[in-house]
Amino acid sequence: MMKKIFVYALLLSSVLASCKKEAALNVDLSKTNPSTFVPGTLDKWLASNFLDPYNMEILYRFDRFQAPIDKELVPVIEDQVQPVMEAIRDCWIEPYLQIAGENFLKPIIPKQIALVGSPQYNIDNTITLGTADAGRRINLFTINGYDKANVPGVEELMHTIHHEFVHILHQNIPVPADFEQISPEHIGGSWAARDNTFAIAKELGFITRYARMNRDEDFAETASTLLVEGQEAYTAFANTSSASGELRLKRKEQMVVDYYKVNHGLDFRALQDKILLAKEKLTGQKRSFVTNFSEGLYKGLTFSRNAASQPAAFLTAFDDSRAAVRAETGLSLSANFSLDFANLRTNTSDMILKFTAGSAGIWYNVTLATDPASGRLRFSLADPGAGTEYGNGDFLKPQMQTLLDYMTLRVLRGDWIENLIPNSKGVVAGFLIPSTNQLSFYGTLKK
Repeated sequence: MMKKIFVYALLLSSVLASCKKEAALNVDLSKTNPSTFVPGTLDKWLASNFLDPYNMEILYRFDRFQAPIDKELVPVIEDQVQPVMEAIRDCWIEPYLQIAGENFLKPIIPKQIALVGSPQYNIDNTITLGTADAGRRINLFTINGYDKANVPGVEELMHTIHHEFVHILHQNIPVPADFEQISPEHIGGSWAARDNTFAIAKELGFITRYARMNRDEDFAETASTLLVEGQEAYTAFANTSSASGELRLKRKEQMVVDYYKVNHGLDFRALQDKILLAKEKLTGQKRSFVTNFSEGLYKGLTFSRNAASQPAAFLTAFDDSRAAVRAETGLSLSANFSLDFANLRTNTSDMILKFTAGSAGIWYNVTLATDPASGRLRFSLADPGAGTEYGNGDFLKPQMQTLLDYMTLRVLRGDWIENLIPNSKGVVAGFLIPSTNQLSFYGTLKK
């Protein structure tokens, strides 16, 4: 049998050999797949803004070998290139230049940015938004969906570029080893598993699910969130985490701030401010009081009947209720009262309106409903809780009704009132009547 196989092999090789033809190929290789690209207005703009000042090449013409060949990717729409790169220049490069200077940025800035129109879809049901290649090139995906009017979309793009640049920073000077011990529950590639929910990651002190990947991703996610989504969003996230999660998030924040200062000589807080201003200028939108209020940035508010510029209608409602309480009990309702979130770690809608008369507490449960898009909100009375203070509130509800109705029976608009109290943004919040824009009452924020 072996002989037959050998003979057949010889016959086959003879046939193959007899098919061989010797002939010169009449092909002009210089005309194969010719490139007719001529640099245009966009290329000149990219050269002027990136190549000339930073020796940075912007790769937007689709080259299949610039990305993993096993992924289905979509080229970038050319009209998207300049708007995206303007955002990157204004919200990433310029803030670093203003805080750190050219001597810091130019040697470390990546020499290429490659733009891809679509996300990079992965087999674990995740998508890749960006990658950094050995500190030399940053790849950015999902460019075709960019719209500067879409603030979450802008933040996603900026988060990606800042995240990748943080990797470049720590590739030069490593993340402190102690950072990993703050939240040691890193799980590698399993971060995308269903049981690593957003709620679990938050409870453990991770700013995103992806932060559980490893120490370096945790650090980059923390830093880029603080820089792009901003301090207010980060603090609100920490406030609404578990008690241990909040402590971990605050420790990570401080370690990021210290890392930038000690290892790179950068004022992280100043950098945050520059990026915030650039983002607001780019999008034309600012983070509103109602957004901060609804997400848990504040612990509540304090009000005072004696505060300057409280509206006359509020004073009348307060004084009517105070007179009624005094007539019923002989006690005087304190001029100062508060509206506190019951438990921010549980939700950002349950609040407690707390009055005092003498040494007696007078409490009412309140439900907060908000519409951040319009800036409108409403406080509504809810069922009372258990305890002496709630019992007092129920007993004196007829006497308190005028003030309670004033504060809870209508939709209001929450906003800053710097026109009334200069330099009070972030400290004092006003509640206005939407139809007239007149102030209904205002209070001091608790943080």
